[in-house]
Amino acid sequence: MLLKNRFVASVAVVALASVIGAAGVAQAQTTSDTSTPPAAKKPPKDDSTAVEGLVITGSRIKKTNYNSPEPITQITAEQAALTGAVDTAQILQLSSVAANNVQINNNFSGFVVNGGGGVNTLSLRGLGAQRTLILIDGQRLGPAGTSGAVGAVDLNVIPASLVDRIDIDNTGASSIYGSDAVAGVVNIITKKNLDGGNIQVHGEASQQGGGDVFQVNGNFGHTFDRGYFTSAFDYYEQDALQYGQRSYFSCNKDLTTIPGTDTGADLTDPATGKPKCQNLDVTPSIIDFEPSSGFAELIYRPNAGSTLGGGITNQDFPGWQAVGLNNGNQLLTATVPLTQAQILASAALIPTTPNLYDRQTAVSPDKRFSFSVQGGLDLSPHNQVYGSFMFNDRQSSQNLTAQFFGLANHTNPQNTAGFSNPEPVIPEAEDASQHVDYYRFVAGIKGDVPSFASFTNWTYNVFGQASISDATYAQTYTPLDRANAVLNYGAGSPGPVGCDQSAITEPGVSCVPFNLYSDVERGGFTPAEKNFLLQTATGRTLYQQYYVEGSTSGDLLQLPAGPLGASVGFHLRSESLDDKPPADFADGNVYNFSTEGETKGSETVQEVFGELNIPAIKGLPFIQDLTFELSGRVSNYSNYGRNETYKAGFDWVMTDWLTFRGTYGTAFRAPALFEQFLANQSGFLGQMSIDPCINYGSSGVNATIQANCKAQGIPANYGGNNPSAQEFTGGGRNLKPETSINNTLGIVLQPKWFGLNLKASVTYYTFDIKNQIQQFGAANIITQCYDSPGLTSPFCGLFTRDLTAGSPTQNAILTVNNDYVNVAEQFDQGLDAEITYVTHIGDDYKLTVDSNLAWTFYNNTILLGGSVNNFLGQVGEPAFNGNINFRLDKGPWTLNYYLYAIGKSSDNDFVPNEINYFASGETVALNHQVPLYTNSDISVRRKFDKASVTVGIKNLYDTPPPYYSTSGFQNRIGQTPLASQYDWIGRTFYLTVNKQF
Repeated sequence: MLLKNRFVASVAVVALASVIGAAGVAQAQTTSDTSTPPAAKKPPKDDSTAVEGLVITGSRIKKTNYNSPEPITQITAEQAALTGAVDTAQILQLSSVAANNVQINNNFSGFVVNGGGGVNTLSLRGLGAQRTLILIDGQRLGPAGTSGAVGAVDLNVIPASLVDRIDIDNTGASSIYGSDAVAGVVNIITKKNLDGGNIQVHGEASQQGGGDVFQVNGNFGHTFDRGYFTSAFDYYEQDALQYGQRSYFSCNKDLTTIPGTDTGADLTDPATGKPKCQNLDVTPSIIDFEPSSGFAELIYRPNAGSTLGGGITNQDFPGWQAVGLNNGNQLLTATVPLTQAQILASAALIPTTPNLYDRQTAVSPDKRFSFSVQGGLDLSPHNQVYGSFMFNDRQSSQNLTAQFFGLANHTNPQNTAGFSNPEPVIPEAEDASQHVDYYRFVAGIKGDVPSFASFTNWTYNVFGQASISDATYAQTYTPLDRANAVLNYGAGSPGPVGCDQSAITEPGVSCVPFNLYSDVERGGFTPAEKNFLLQTATGRTLYQQYYVEGSTSGDLLQLPAGPLGASVGFHLRSESLDDKPPADFADGNVYNFSTEGETKGSETVQEVFGELNIPAIKGLPFIQDLTFELSGRVSNYSNYGRNETYKAGFDWVMTDWLTFRGTYGTAFRAPALFEQFLANQSGFLGQMSIDPCINYGSSGVNATIQANCKAQGIPANYGGNNPSAQEFTGGGRNLKPETSINNTLGIVLQPKWFGLNLKASVTYYTFDIKNQIQQFGAANIITQCYDSPGLTSPFCGLFTRDLTAGSPTQNAILTVNNDYVNVAEQFDQGLDAEITYVTHIGDDYKLTVDSNLAWTFYNNTILLGGSVNNFLGQVGEPAFNGNINFRLDKGPWTLNYYLYAIGKSSDNDFVPNEINYFASGETVALNHQVPLYTNSDISVRRKFDKASVTVGIKNLYDTPPPYYSTSGFQNRIGQTPLASQYDWIGRTFYLTVNKQF
C-alpha cells in the first residue's frame, strides 16, 4: 500500500510539473555519439541523414558508419522501456548474449556470491562476470560490493536516467580496452546534449503481491555559448518477494512419479489427502522436511523385516521406528518402535513456525538513490575541459532462517514433552543487509590537433577517473562461545538445562539460563534468550580504482580506398581492495558460519595501445569496400608482469546488401585482487562429497585410487562416518593471467529489393580461455592426489587425512586447502543471429520486428589431468535462448509485444533421474528436466506534446517458473531452480508517466 501511495503521489508531481513547464524550453534531444560535440553548437533537431565520424564501441577510431568487424548488439533505452525494463541490470541480464547462463541478481538472497548480497553482475556468454568489462562512454567502471570477493562491476551503480543506449561488443576486446574484456565489452552510452528536462515515474504491482517496483527519475540539461551541463537523479525501490507469497516456494518436495506413468509417488498426508512436503531419500529412511514446521526434520526407518505393505503411495506406519531428529542427514542414536498414532503425535511436537519460513526473501528488497552531473567548457574553438560526478547509494537486505541445534541430554528432567531421543531444532531469523556507497569522478581535456602534412582530422582526449566503493554489511549471528555455553550445559548429566558461564570468552557477558525443551515446544526462544544468542556484526569493504588515460586518433595518410586511420594511447591505473570482516568472524567466534580474515591488496598497471583502420579496396566488382583493422596492447602489472594482446579483423562489403566480417584476436585477464589476496575463509564439507576412498572396494573407482587408499590402510568398506572436513579458501599468490584466443566469422544481409527493409546478421564465435583462474574444488583436489601413482601429485600436499590408529576421526579428511589457482581451460562455441524488419502497413501504420537468437554448441571446462566438464544443456545453462519484439506505431500510439524464450534443459545426463525407494527396491522418477520456457510482455504508449504515458503487463500469461527436483548441480528455492532466466514474480502491471519540459 505504501508503494502504491508513493506512486500516486509521484504521478501528481509529474502532472504539476507539466503545468509549470507548459511554457518551458525546447524538448530534450539526444544523440548516439559517444563523444560530446563542441558546446557552442546546438544539437540538430532531427537530421537522420547527417553523417558524422562516430566512435564505435570496440574501436577508438572515428568512422562514418556502423559497419565494423565486431558484431555490436545495441539496446536503446526506448526499446527497453517499452518492455517495462527500467533497471539496467534487468535490461542486460535478459539479453540474448547473457541469458544462456545464470546471472547473479536479487534472486540469490542468502547465497554466497562474489560481490556480496544484493549485487547484480553480468556474465557475457556465461564466461564469468570477472571476464566482462563494463564501460560508461568508453571509460572503465570500477567494481563495487561487499565482503572480500569484490571484483566485478555492480550493475546497480548505473542509474537508468543516464542510459541512452547500450552497446555490447560480443568479441574479446582486451587489445582495445585492456584486462577483463575476455568475453566482451558492454558500453553504456549516456544521454547528452540535453536542452531542457525530463521527469519519469514508473510503478509495478504484481498480481499476487510481492516484488513491486517504484522508480522516479529525472534529468535536466542546458547548452550555452561556451559550455553545457546535464544532471540526473534516480530513486529505485523494489519490495521483497517472500517465500510465503508464492506456492512454488512453499516446500522443497521433489516431484516424483512411478517410472513409466504419470502417477505421483509422493507420500500423502492422511489429514488432507495431499502430497506431504517431504523428500524421498535414497537410503532406507524418510526425511520429513516440513517448511511449516520451521525446518525441523523427523526421520523414520522401517524395522528389520518390515514391508511397505501397499506399495509406493501407501503410508504403512506400523512396524516403523522413529529414529529422532536429523542433524545434517546423519541418523542419531537410539530407536523406539512407534505406532502410527504415536508418530503423528511425535511429529506434532515439532515447533510450528511457518512465519520464519514464509518471511524469507526469495528476491532481496532493494533501495537505490543516484545523482549525477556532467559538464564541459570550451577553452577555445578547438579545446574543451569536461568533468562528471556520479553518486549511487544502495541498500539491500535478506531475511534468512537458520537452525539452532540443541545437543541436550534426553534424560533431562526438563524433557516434559517426552522426546525419546531429541536433538531440539529451534529455527531463528538470521538476517543480512548491505549498504554500498559508490562514487565516480571524471575530469579531462579533449580537442583537435592541428593538421600537419597528411596527418589530418586528429583529435586528443586525456582524462582521469576515480571510482570508490565504500560499503558496510551486517549479519545476524550467534557467537560460538555463547552457543557452546548453552549447548554443552547438561549434555553429560541429568541436571536442568541452563548456561555454562565458564564457556563465555567475551568480557562482561553474563549467561542467560535456557530450557531448550520448552523452546522446542514453544517453537522459539524467549526474548531474553534471543538477546543473549543473537548478535549483529558489521564489516566494511573499500574498493578504490584510480586511473589516467590519454589517446589521440586521426588520419595518417590518404590511401586509394580512403584515409588510413590510427589511434595510440596510454593507460595508468591503480586499484586496491580492503575488506575488514566483523571481529567475531575474523576470530572464528561464530556458530554455524564460516570464518574469514581481512582481505587486503593492491596493484598498479601501465599500458600502451595502438590501432589501425586500413581501407584496402574500394569500388571493385564484388568488393564494394574492404577494410582491415589491427590493434595491439602491451600491459605491465605490478603483481605478475608483462602481457601483450592483439586483434585483427576485416569488414568486406561485397555488395550493397551483402557483407562478410570476422575477427581473430587474443585477450587476457589479470587475476582479480580478491583472487590474489582473499584471506582464508573456512567452511565445512561432508566426507561423502569429497573422499574417493569411501567404499572404494565397491564404488567403481579406478585401480590407482583403490591401490592408494589400500596403501594407507583404509578399509575397502570405509563408510566415511566422520565429522565434516574443514575447507580453507584463500587467494593464490602465484597466479598467472588468463589468456584467450577468440574468433568470430559473420555475414550481414541488408536486402532492399521491392522496398524490403530488412537487416539480418549471423555470427559464429569461439572462445578458448587458458590458465583459467578458479577454485579447483575439494573433491577434485583429493581425487587428483589419489589418482596419481604412489600419491606423488602436488595436490597431495593440499589436504590432511587422519591415519592415526584408534583416533576418533581415523581415516577422515580433516582439512582441505582450496585456494584460487590456474587450473582450467574453457572452450566456448556458438552462433548468434539478429534480425530487424521494418514495413509500413497502409499509410498510417509502421511495423518493426526485432529478434535476437543465440545457440551455444560447446561450453567445456578442461581441468588439470585432462578431465572435461561439459554442463551445456543442464538446468541454468540452456543451449538456446532468444527474443522477438513486435512494435506497431501509428501517430502518437505505440503497441509493443515482447517474447523471450529459454531453451529446454535437463540434468538427466549428469545425475540419475530414478532412485531406489527405501528398502523395497522399488524406484521413483525425479523431475530433472525443464521444458522450453517462454514469457511475454505487452504495452501501449501514448505520446502527447511533451509527455507520454505507457501501460503494460509483464508476464502476460502469468507463466510460473519451471518445477524442478534437486539434482546436486543446480540450487533451487522451493520447487523451482535458482536461475535468473525464469520469472519468479508472475503477472505484473506497470505504468510509466514521462514529462518533458
